[in-house]
Order: sequence, then structure tokens, then C-alpha cells
Amino acid sequence: MDDEAYCRKDLAELLQKTSQTEIVGEAGSAMDAVQVIQKETPDVVFLDLNLSDAHGFRVISEIENAPAVVAVTAFAQHAVEGFALDLADYILKPVEEKRLQWALQRARDHIFLRSLKKNPVIQIEINDLSTPLTISDIFWAKASENYVEVFSTAGKGLIRSTFHNFKNLLPVGFTLEISRGVIIARHQIKQWRRDSRGHVEIILRCDGVLKVSKRMQKEVLQQLELLH
Repeated sequence: MDDEAYCRKDLAELLQKTSQTEIVGEAGSAMDAVQVIQKETPDVVFLDLNLSDAHGFRVISEIENAPAVVAVTAFAQHAVEGFALDLADYILKPVEEKRLQWALQRARDHIFLRSLKKNPVIQIEINDLSTPLTISDIFWAKASENYVEVFSTAGKGLIRSTFHNFKNLLPVGFTLEISRGVIIARHQIKQWRRDSRGHVEIILRCDGVLKVSKRMQKEVLQQLELLH
């Protein structure tokens, strides 16, 4: 939502270039924005913070069960206040196509993490004890014969499941597969690097380091470019 028609047009054209999005509405004022959001219930809103009749943050406060919000503005000083409101992302004008792809990925991650609250608990075995685990606490996991080894805030544990069935327990897009039988929770990815042989490694926020298989390196790098 942007009060400058040409900026909305540019943003819409960039969004239409990707198959990831469908534009369901536009608005040039806070009042219109609230009405469009309530009627269309979009998954993601691109919200200008300097609307003609009110600050963009007012729109968020007016909406119950607000969608994921990506703030779009020319003024970087709103960033701290914006993230305090649990924004999915914050991008500056003029919006670049690559940065917009990153924002879309962050919006998807934001939605996935919210969705975990609806069915957040699985059971893993740690030291022969069944331990409840919140999905968002998963760091990474790997196949281990008839089990899945899960690394999490609760420690390392096992789930009696095939790797395929375990992946299906998780929200679509929640993880990134880096080699056959190894997945990483996207929100755990801190950065990536190449080792002395040129192999890609992913550094996790939990301080772990995992190698990407040569077979999946190209695909993984494409995904990492969207995240960083």
C-alpha cells in the first residue's frame, strides 16, 4: 500500500514478475488499506509508512490478526519502531528486485513461524525419555536408518519416523535441504561460507556448521541468496 501511485505501480510490476505472488488489492490511504485488508485477508501486505491520512503503523494496529507486513518507505529511521511491531521485513525505496525476493522469503518464514503456534509440539526421545519439543526450536535434523536425529534447544534426540514422513510434519518451506537426508530450519541460518576446498558450509545461529553436498550446492546457493 503506497500513497504514491507510481511507486505502487513499480512495486506491483516487480511482484508480478514472480510466480510467488498474486496481487489482490491496492490502496492509497490508511482507511482504504484497512478496508482492503479486512475484505481480501491477504497473506502479506506491503505497507508504505507515509500514507496520505495516517502513519502506516496505524493500519497494523487497526487490523485484528494482521497478515505478515513488509514495510516499504524512504525513511530508514522507522526500522526500530517497525520491528518492535513484529514486521516480517523492512525495505527502502526504490525497491530492487533482488531485495524484494528476499522480503518475500522473510514474509514466508514469518508466516510459517506464526503457523507453528497452531500445532507446535512433537515428541522426541532424549536419553530414552519422551520429550515434548516445539517445532520452532528445531535447529536441524538428519536421517538415521529408521529414525530421524533431531538437534534442538532441548538437545539431540530421536524420532521414530522415516525422514520423508518427518519432513511432512513440518510446514512447507520451514526447512532447507542441504544434502540427502539433512535439513536445516531456515530461521537457524546465520550465514554461509566456502571452506579451503571451495565447498559451501552453512553456519547456524546455534553455532553449528554443516556442509552442503556438491549435488545440491547450486540449488542451496540460490535459496541462500534470497535469505542474505
